[in-house]
Amino acid sequence: MKTMMLRPTPITLAVVALLQGVAFAQPAANTTSADTPAPVTLFETAGQQGIGPRPFTSFLQRLSTPVDKIMIKVAGDNLAADGLSGTDVTVQLLDGKGVKVTEEVEVTVEVDGGARLLMPGRKTTEDGTSRGDIDRIQPGVQALVKGGELQFKLVAPYRPDAVNLRVSVKGVYDKVVVRYVPELRDMIAVGLIEGRVRSDKFDPRQIVPVRENDGFDEQLRGFTKDFNGGKTNFGARAAMYLKGKVKGDYLLTLSYDSDKYTRRTLFQDVDPNAFYPVYGDSSTRGVDAQSSGKLYVRVDDKLSYLMYGDYTTTDANPARQLSQYSRSMPGLRGHYEEGNVTANGFFARESMRQVIDEFPARGVSGPYSVSNPNGIAGSEKIEIVVRDRNQTAIVLKATALTRNADYEFEPFNGQILFKSAVPSFDDQLNPVTIRVTYEVEQGGEKYTVAGGDVALKITPNLIVGVAAARDSNPAAPYEVAGANVLLKLSKNTEVIAEVARTSSVVNTNANGFNVNNSANFAGQTGEVSGSAARVEIRHSDETLRARGYAVRTTEGFNNSSSGITGGRTEIGVSGAYQVNSQLSVNAEHLRTEDRIGGTQSEATSVGADLRLSERLTLGAGARHVSQNALSLASVIGNTCSNGTTASSNGYNSGYGISQQGNQQIDPATGQLVVCSPTSLSTTTAPAGLDRTSLYGRGTYRVTDTVTLNGEIQRELGDGSTTLYRVGADWQVAEKTRLYARYEQSRTFGGAYGLGVGSAEGTFALGVDTQYMQDGTLYSEYRLRDAENGKQVQSAIGLRNGWRLAEGLRMTTNVERLVSSAGNANAAGVGLEYTASELWKSSGRFEWREDANNTNYLVTLGLARKLDRNWTALARDYASIVKPRTATGTDSSQNRFQVGFAYRPVDNNKFDALGLYERKRDDNLSAGINSTTDIVSLRGNYHPTRAWWLSGRFASKRVDELLLGSVQDGYRASLVGGRVTYDITNRWSLGGIVSVLQGSGGAKQYAYGVEVGYILVDNLYLTMGYNWRGFRDDDLTGSDYTNRGWVLGVRYKFDEDLFKKNDASANRTLNTTVAPAKP
Repeated sequence: MKTMMLRPTPITLAVVALLQGVAFAQPAANTTSADTPAPVTLFETAGQQGIGPRPFTSFLQRLSTPVDKIMIKVAGDNLAADGLSGTDVTVQLLDGKGVKVTEEVEVTVEVDGGARLLMPGRKTTEDGTSRGDIDRIQPGVQALVKGGELQFKLVAPYRPDAVNLRVSVKGVYDKVVVRYVPELRDMIAVGLIEGRVRSDKFDPRQIVPVRENDGFDEQLRGFTKDFNGGKTNFGARAAMYLKGKVKGDYLLTLSYDSDKYTRRTLFQDVDPNAFYPVYGDSSTRGVDAQSSGKLYVRVDDKLSYLMYGDYTTTDANPARQLSQYSRSMPGLRGHYEEGNVTANGFFARESMRQVIDEFPARGVSGPYSVSNPNGIAGSEKIEIVVRDRNQTAIVLKATALTRNADYEFEPFNGQILFKSAVPSFDDQLNPVTIRVTYEVEQGGEKYTVAGGDVALKITPNLIVGVAAARDSNPAAPYEVAGANVLLKLSKNTEVIAEVARTSSVVNTNANGFNVNNSANFAGQTGEVSGSAARVEIRHSDETLRARGYAVRTTEGFNNSSSGITGGRTEIGVSGAYQVNSQLSVNAEHLRTEDRIGGTQSEATSVGADLRLSERLTLGAGARHVSQNALSLASVIGNTCSNGTTASSNGYNSGYGISQQGNQQIDPATGQLVVCSPTSLSTTTAPAGLDRTSLYGRGTYRVTDTVTLNGEIQRELGDGSTTLYRVGADWQVAEKTRLYARYEQSRTFGGAYGLGVGSAEGTFALGVDTQYMQDGTLYSEYRLRDAENGKQVQSAIGLRNGWRLAEGLRMTTNVERLVSSAGNANAAGVGLEYTASELWKSSGRFEWREDANNTNYLVTLGLARKLDRNWTALARDYASIVKPRTATGTDSSQNRFQVGFAYRPVDNNKFDALGLYERKRDDNLSAGINSTTDIVSLRGNYHPTRAWWLSGRFASKRVDELLLGSVQDGYRASLVGGRVTYDITNRWSLGGIVSVLQGSGGAKQYAYGVEVGYILVDNLYLTMGYNWRGFRDDDLTGSDYTNRGWVLGVRYKFDEDLFKKNDASANRTLNTTVAPAKP
């Protein structure tokens, strides 16, 4: 969503019939910030998702379609995740009487979780020329339904997951969850065991090699033993991957590599931006066994599993919120689901701690930094958070993003770069923030982190659960425990009750391991503990939607995963009743208290809406609001002027996201924690609010795509005035709308837009594109026979675009923020083209200016299929910061890359990869001024079965500033090659050469020869001799040559190793059995 603001002041809420979300409510990812459905329960289905604040115009979408209800029937559940099987899906479109509609209706079908759709008339799920999609402009797949029924196939994902299938017709939708379980497939295994003995003239560890493994004696790191003063070395390695059913009913997945480089990376995946920008390979690549250690093992039994590897601890139980515990870590995790019992448990021995950063969005894509530069790669969870503009402690929506699809990391400092601009405010003028949760390495001794939960279904309508987690970190110990109950009183009514307690230590450690900057813990040190409780009842049927809730937390309650902070009380009752097809009535009462911050708020509303015609709907009602001065939010922005420290680098300076860095959001208040060195301007309202008002509103649908709406609110009592808003929505397409808003509202806003202070105007203009989160759009990025769509999108793709035409998407963002400390403006435009099967491209330009700096961001990308065998990709990234103060200095970063891949489709005789990269980083205030050029080429030639040749060339040139004043440079070139010749079926001969030449002519070199012999099938014996050395004509006496031999043995195996009793694999059992087919 993209928003232009001329002045952010309160906006009158369009609908009072529906409840304003409390702090722990997490709306669905595919809704707007004002469209807050219930959690993932029975209320997630059609006609029952509307409990929450919504724009008034959204109800009118239902008026333009004969469809009143959508029913989805999937032929099965707990399906095998084999990536191939298709399951029949039937969609029925029903009218208000439950009868299938007879006229033609266009529907949109969306799916996530790696599943795919095979629509009628479509040959494959990946065929870009015959997709079975009648409207390729819109996200998802559009189909024309005749006779009220549509049938298609849902193709299974490759990984077990809960897949969301969503079918929508304008304002009506239905969503079902299809569970995929591991496929009980036949065993597949691949692995090797190898050992190597090496002897050198002297200790090779004292020599800097041309590169790692520059001879035939590739060093084995998993197990090594030195002899003879380091001159003789023995190394061994074992590696294997295994997957298949064991004991008949279990699926075993195992991966082990004793030589694996276990750097701190969680959920390690194939990085499409690593090494070469393009590989010319259209296959889909992924990682099945994600583990930051050398071992990964998982055993599945239907819906239950036990695993050792990387995992997250989040519990999917919708009744568990206050005691939720969300971490990413490696270790042991188990899940049990059988009959009436569902249980989870985890155990880890680690030295990691969790960091949560939340900071304001700035209307641009980035780059954005985090507060700790030592974050563990892969552990991050990035969310776009929308907070209530009038109660910023309340989260209306939190949308989780996906790495490479929604964001990436810029190539210089690893800062976050989103695929589209993140607006400062949404279309309802609610503030937007970015929340990053990640793990950092604390160091020191490892400690235990453990927890678990159990949910017991006592009856079909009653589920009771308990949960607990303990972090034994000596610097920041933490415990959380809780219990919950979910009771379904009827098909449409449910009750949730939950209690929780936490214990933590804050602000005692000098190294900052347990520092808590929240206002809730200001001045506190040592152990704090607190409790929380909530109860909630929901009802939703065709005529009545109602919800009541109460939440209370004590001052010491501390759980960042619960969505609510300590010292708060939230009480609310809301309902909407449809009297008939034209008239509906609504009412609500909300009460909020923050005992630590001293804020109090009560709001009451009653009203009615009358549908006068197919196009016109009118509404009216009364409201009363009582709030103290502290609870009234100032919507006058503050850009955090940095006073005298004008040499900062802009909104992404330091490791924070502000002009000063570390401008964090306090979850207890939703406001900034600190803006050092200057303080935030005073934003407290001059007086409290106790006001009653009458309102009237109306919506008129001019055409099927254009809607006008407005509201007028008359305050009663002394100092009263008239507030109003007008707006227009243009439904450009099914999921894309252009909106405009103008409102007259108070400076210090409370509930319903009432407030204190002067009344001034605000204008907002923007484009909102909705699509199902994590939907499968990758087929649009695929280059025929050249590159998989996911990698191309990761390299050049943009997200959240406005579809202009088939394959042409535009991203736009414009906003202006008026602040007491200075104004901030942001604008940007981007274009993305994906219609051609031979080339894809994208580009964007973004600009932001505040009181201290002007920032520019430019990204360009082009992928081209030159012919059947050649693929090329070029991309450029540039970030420029220009200060607007006398003491500031310019800074810029630019990375240009161009790469090619030659991979013949018809044969594998020759293939090649190439890369040229230029990086420039200029920031004189930080003592940085460097330019780097890199060229890299690799090729393989296989003219006949007996010959294998490979070669590589690389060159690097660096010019950089050292010690802030010394300009220095470095040049290096590397040439290497390897040749292998199979003399016979058992004997082979090989040679290797590698030469590295640096500045001044100094050379490091390595040569080697190797003889190999196959003793028996899959057992390979090698004998080699290597020369390594260094020569520099300018350094007398520094030359050396190191010689040595190496003896190695390697055994590779597959699943046949485990079939010793199978005559087709073990021919010694029966000599008459025909040989196994290859």
